[in-house]
Amino acid sequence: MSIRKAVYEDLERVVEIKDKVVPLMIGAGNTQWSEEYPDMDRFRKDVEAGSLYVYEEGGILDGFVVVDNDHPDPYDEMEWEVARTESRAMHRMAVDPSRQGRGIARKMMQEVEDRLEAEGARAIHTDTALENERMQKQFEKNGYIFRGKLHLDDNEDDWYVAYEKVLG
Repeated sequence: MSIRKAVYEDLERVVEIKDKVVPLMIGAGNTQWSEEYPDMDRFRKDVEAGSLYVYEEGGILDGFVVVDNDHPDPYDEMEWEVARTESRAMHRMAVDPSRQGRGIARKMMQEVEDRLEAEGARAIHTDTALENERMQKQFEKNGYIFRGKLHLDDNEDDWYVAYEKVLG
C-alpha cells in the first residue's frame, strides 16, 4: 500500500473512480462534483503539474488526491494557524466506493501528511462542501481542525468548510 504521483496511464482509472463517486455524492445532497467536474482535462492538468497522487493497495488503484500550492483566494480570509506560504492545499480526494470502509482514506491522508512534512510543509489546508458531511467527518477523525465557512465562487448559496492540519 502506498501513495505515488499519478501518471497519464492512471487517468482512466481516476476518472472511473470519480464517475462512481459522483452519484453517491449527489444522492447525499452534495453537488460539489458532477459529471462535468472534475473531468479528464482537469486531472490531466493535475498530472502535468505533478499534484495528482494515487493510492494503490494490492496492485489496485483505490483512490486519488490532489496536493499542491493552489490555495483558493478565499483562503486568505481564513484564520489559519500556519500561513499558506508554509502549507499545502489538498483537493479532489476520492476512494473507489467498492473499496470504502477499509481505512483507505485514512491511510492515503497519512501518507500525504508524511510526505509533505518530509518536504518541509508545516500544515495542510483543505475544504469541502458544507453538504459533504462524510468528508468533514473524515477530516475530523484524522486530526484536521475546522477553521470556518467560506465561499469559493460567486454563488453566495454555496458554502464550503475549511480545515487545517498542523504537521509535526
